[in-house]
Amino acid sequence: MIRSPLLLLLAALGGCASDVSLGGPNTLVRVDAEGPGANCAAGGVAIRTGQDLDDDSYLDDDEVMSTQYVCNGEPQVQCAGGTILAGTIVIREPSDFDQLAGVNCVQGQLLVVGLASDELPALDALEVVTGDVIIANTTVASLAGLSKLRQVGGRVLVQANDALATLDGIGNLDRVSSIAVLGNDRLADLRGLESFLDIHASLKIANNANLTSLAGLDNLVSCGGTISIAGNRRLADLAALRNLRSITLLEITSNAGLATVALPSLERVAGRLLVNTNAALASLDVPALGTVGDFLQLNGNAALASVRLPKLLTIAGLLVTNDTSLERVAVPSLLFATTSVELVNLPRVTSVDLGSLLSIGGNLTVGNVAALPNLGGLRQLGSIGGNLTINNAGALANLTGLGALETVAGDMSVTNNPRLTSLGGAPAMTEVGQNLTITNNPMLPRPTAQAFANGITVRGMTTIN
Repeated sequence: MIRSPLLLLLAALGGCASDVSLGGPNTLVRVDAEGPGANCAAGGVAIRTGQDLDDDSYLDDDEVMSTQYVCNGEPQVQCAGGTILAGTIVIREPSDFDQLAGVNCVQGQLLVVGLASDELPALDALEVVTGDVIIANTTVASLAGLSKLRQVGGRVLVQANDALATLDGIGNLDRVSSIAVLGNDRLADLRGLESFLDIHASLKIANNANLTSLAGLDNLVSCGGTISIAGNRRLADLAALRNLRSITLLEITSNAGLATVALPSLERVAGRLLVNTNAALASLDVPALGTVGDFLQLNGNAALASVRLPKLLTIAGLLVTNDTSLERVAVPSLLFATTSVELVNLPRVTSVDLGSLLSIGGNLTVGNVAALPNLGGLRQLGSIGGNLTINNAGALANLTGLGALETVAGDMSVTNNPRLTSLGGAPAMTEVGQNLTITNNPMLPRPTAQAFANGITVRGMTTIN
């Protein structure tokens, strides 16, 4: 068993099923044992965090708001008897396959490169490759010859095979660190991967010029690694991921023809959800998503008009930037953001609904939002652990909407807001932990800005002009 430093630290705190106060008397963390499964292939611990709502000094299951996993390491893939062929095995000609006849395990890498053949021969004995398997720049139409392969110690790379029409042959893998399907221009879907239900590998599907569908991943429920879907210019939708419930990281980037992202079953993203620079993307609908362990980023989706995240409760960071058609940001159930919230360069946004948000652990940045009339969507926000920046909010007349805000632990900067006439709307505010800057707001009278500064405690410098 491999123990990480964090795992050892948690053990020192008292082992499993212990509660430790974090961030105040009402916030608890519980550390539970996690058996082998979808979250940790070789087991580990689950770190659960939430509020002690019933004041019994124990974090009950219904009080858990986020869960992170620290997993044990897995043993390396090794040959386990049978006929073993050691070294880096390179296949360039059909006759090169003869050396694999009757071989059960390749102790090293298997490279099939530049092969001019319609298909791979059936390698009926080969079950294990301890290193990488690479199939690149071939003319094969199918990988069915690898259908007995069960374990790969490294990655499987399928790249630049212009005749490849199906992924049959690699869908029976029980163990692999990652699978990359890159630049296979005939591939229209991912048929051959139907056996993937709960996988612990990472999957990258990128730059396949004629890929229109992810069909083949229809049965996928959980992924303990990452899925990256990038640069597939004809990909029309992600309907094949309709059963996906949990994943560590999901990246959807630069798929020029992708019009919708609908993930109806996705409940948990342990790490990041990235949806960036998809030129035709008009809507994002993730109705069951409850937690994102790291951050959600929506950046540079020029046609994005609708974002639906009705059940999202906890997140580290929410970054919505450069989505120039977006009119409404609605995450109505979000309670806590432990790092930052950024709403930047959203020229058409007229409504921000973060109406349940109580605290932000890091920065809140609202910038280049020319049409946003007020900050009413932040009506329950009580504290900001980093900086508050309001910059170039062209329609903003005052701070209405920040009525619950009491403290900003870092800097507060209100700059370049052409219609700002008042700093009213934040009556509960008492303290800025560092510097206060109120500058270049042409309609805001200096005495008004000075009166606001005089009414609160500023721990650093105050700059007003």
